[in-house]
Amino acid sequence: MSSSPVGREPSSSQASLSPAASPSQSMSGQDIPLQTLVTYLLASKRSLSSINTVWRANEIVQSARIALEESVVLSARTGFLRSGISEQVQILRRVRGGIENVYKEGQKDFKTVIRTLDAANARLESTMDTLRSTIVEAAFRPPHEDPRNLLDFVHEQGVESMQDALKASIKEAQEAQTDFDTSILAFDDDLRALKSAMSHPKQPTSQSQSELLSSETQIPTHLHDLEIHAQEMASLLDSLVQHFDLCVNAIRHTEGGYAAVRHAASHPPPGAEPVSVSGVMNTESESVHEAPISEEERLEMLAVLENDSNEVEDVVLELRDRAADMESKHESILEQVATLQAAYRATTNAYSSLEVVSSHLPSYIIASQEFRYRWEEIKDGMRAQMEELEGMRIFYENYHSSYDGLILEVDRRKQSEEKVKSILKKAMEQVKKVHDADMMERSAFRDEVGDFLPMDLYPGLTDQPPRWGVQVLEKSGELDAASGAGSTPNLPSAVVEAADQRDRERRRLGQR
Repeated sequence: MSSSPVGREPSSSQASLSPAASPSQSMSGQDIPLQTLVTYLLASKRSLSSINTVWRANEIVQSARIALEESVVLSARTGFLRSGISEQVQILRRVRGGIENVYKEGQKDFKTVIRTLDAANARLESTMDTLRSTIVEAAFRPPHEDPRNLLDFVHEQGVESMQDALKASIKEAQEAQTDFDTSILAFDDDLRALKSAMSHPKQPTSQSQSELLSSETQIPTHLHDLEIHAQEMASLLDSLVQHFDLCVNAIRHTEGGYAAVRHAASHPPPGAEPVSVSGVMNTESESVHEAPISEEERLEMLAVLENDSNEVEDVVLELRDRAADMESKHESILEQVATLQAAYRATTNAYSSLEVVSSHLPSYIIASQEFRYRWEEIKDGMRAQMEELEGMRIFYENYHSSYDGLILEVDRRKQSEEKVKSILKKAMEQVKKVHDADMMERSAFRDEVGDFLPMDLYPGLTDQPPRWGVQVLEKSGELDAASGAGSTPNLPSAVVEAADQRDRERRRLGQR
C-alpha cells in the first residue's frame, strides 16, 4: 500500500490500497496461511459496508448543491427586499421628522400665545384691582350712601365672559394637541413594529447585509470541500472493492478456501460483526473450472494482498473521518441556509409591516395638516379675544384716568366758583355803597321838600330804595331757591394733588 498526502484536514494524510505490488515485493512474497486469507477476506467484506457512507456522502453533496442554489435565491430576494425597505424606512423617518416639526412648532407657538395671554390677563387684572381699590369720593355721591369703588359702576360680566371664551379656546387647542399626540404615538408604534419585524431570534438586529452575504459565500467553500471529500471517498471505496476482489481471487486459488470462508462466516468470534459471503464468490466446484495461475503470480498476488490488508482499517477510519467532517460541514450549510431563510421570512414580515405603515401614512399626514389648520384657526380666535381683552383693559385704564380728570375738573369748577363769588362779593359791596347813598339822598330830599309836596302827588315819594342780591340759576335758567343746586363739592387738597400727579405721569408716559 502507498500513502499520499491528501488530507481530511490540512495536516492529515489519506490511506489507500495499492492495486499491484512492485517486482521487489513479488520476489520476496511468501505463502500466506489459509486462515489468514480468510481473515483478510472477511475483514475486506466488512469494510465494504462503507458503501453506505459513500452513498451518504453523495446525498450530502446533492443536498449542499440544492442548498447553494436556495441560498443564492434567498440572498438575492432578501437583499432586494432589504434595500427597498431601507429606502422606504428612510422616507418614513423623514416624514416622521416633518410631522414632529409641525408638532414642535405648534407647541412653541401655543406656549408663546399662552404667555402673551397671561401677560394681557395680568395687566387687565391689575387695572381692575386698581379700580377696585379706588373709592369714589363721598362728595360725588348722595349723602348717607355706602362707600363704592370705581369697579362698582361698570359691569364685570363682559370680562368674565371673555375669560371663559379664552379658557374654552385653550381647552380646544389642548384637545387638538392631544389628538395629534395620539396620531404621532400610533406612527411611532408602527415604526417600532417595522423595526421589530426586521429582527429575528437567530439574527440580531445589528446583523448587516454584508454579514448575510458572508454566510452565503461560506456555502460554496463548504460545497467544494464536500465534493473533494466525496471524490476521495469514492476512490477509497474503489480501492476497498479492488482489495476484496483480490481476496476473493486468492481464496479461489487456494485449496479449501471456499469451505474455510463459509465456516468462518457462519461461526464468527464473540463480539465480531457477522459477515455474509453468499453470492459473493463461486462455489468450490465452480472454481475448479477457472484457469490456474502460476506460482509466481500467486505469490505476487499474496504479497499485494498482505500489504493492503494492513491498510484496510486505516482506509475505513479515513472514510468515517471524512464522513464526519462532511456531516459537520453539511450541518453548517443547513444552519446557514436556515439563517438565510429566517432572514428572508423576517424581511417578508418587515415588508408586510411596511405595507401596514404605508396604509396608515396618509392618515398621519392628514392628522398633521388638520392639527396645523385647527391650531391656526384657534390661534386667530385667541388673538381676536386677546385684542378684545386688551381693549377692555384700555377702557378701564381710560376710565381710571378719566376719574382723575373728573377730580381735577371738579377742583377747577370749584376754583371758578370761588372766583365768581369773589367778584360778586366785591360787586355787592359797591351795590351796598350805592344803596346807602341812595337812602341818604332820599331822606335828605324828603326833609327838604316834604312839607311842600302833597303825598298823593307821587306815591313812591317815600319808598325805600330796592335791595339787590345774587341767586344761582339752574341749567334752564330758572332760579333754584330750594336746594341750592349748582354748588360744586369741595374736595380735599390731597385727593386733588394725587389725581394731578397721576395725570402728569400719564402724560409723561404718553398714555393720553
